[in-house]
Amino acid sequence: MPIPVPGDEAPAFTDLMAQARTLIPALDPGWTDLNPGDPGVALAELFAWLTEMMMFQAGQVPERNVRTFLALLEGPNGASASLPLESAVAQVIRGLRERYRAATEDDVRYLVLTAWPGTAEATALGDGGRVSRVLCLPNRDLTATDPAAEAPAHLSVVVVPAGPEGGGPPQPSDALLGALSDFLLPRRLLTTRHHVVGPGYPRVLVRADLALRSDAVPDTTLLAAKDALAALLDPLTGGTDGAGWPFGRPVYGSEVYAALESVAGIDYAENLAVTAPDPGPADLAWLTAVTLTGYDGAGRTYPYSWTAS
Repeated sequence: MPIPVPGDEAPAFTDLMAQARTLIPALDPGWTDLNPGDPGVALAELFAWLTEMMMFQAGQVPERNVRTFLALLEGPNGASASLPLESAVAQVIRGLRERYRAATEDDVRYLVLTAWPGTAEATALGDGGRVSRVLCLPNRDLTATDPAAEAPAHLSVVVVPAGPEGGGPPQPSDALLGALSDFLLPRRLLTTRHHVVGPGYPRVLVRADLALRSDAVPDTTLLAAKDALAALLDPLTGGTDGAGWPFGRPVYGSEVYAALESVAGIDYAENLAVTAPDPGPADLAWLTAVTLTGYDGAGRTYPYSWTAS
């Protein structure tokens, strides 16, 4: 809690003495002589005078002292010295309220997603400097020979760029990884070693038979089924909440069934097979191949297959 600095509302000598006279009967009922000639009253008046003087001086901090204190808070490269005093105070306070130190996982996410985009380094990288998602893994070194081993004092930061290049799974460029590592270096806690990496993408293969409704257009419906699977597993906009497929989350057949059966023209899906390795904590799903067989009430079949390029 900040210490209030008295201003014009600071109590004067007469107010302080009035308060003192009000407290004397409660603190010492035997003290009945409250005339100015009483030694105790004389001491109270002396203390009231000293208190009034100190409270007045406390509210009279000169601008030079304020500027010196702001310079200590802002550091050697501060820009508030050229601003009017009130603007300089406001700027330094805003800076103190802004997160700088990467002390927690939430701090790292905030710095990469909120503070990083406003830096000159991010601007220089253009679209290649945009980050969509961040995962922090404390006590892990994903660049080590055994990334699953516990690594005390290490922090792995997994970043997913805002858009894929060439239609493949989104991976950060070496320039982005290096720039983010330099960005976090002065913000990390002492003795903490951080590693900025991209996510892994285990291959996901889906095979299913689809019962088509009588009014379905087979080619269009099967293509829409593949698109529904791709949307479900999308690392940026997939998942049940539309925030991207969760890191380290396995793909469940029930979710694939629900995605296929939500497509207009599909009555139901059966004989589903989902092939996907167990993901690591920094892995995201990536749809690699789809094999679908549609069939209608007349017994006609419509094969469809797709493989990611």
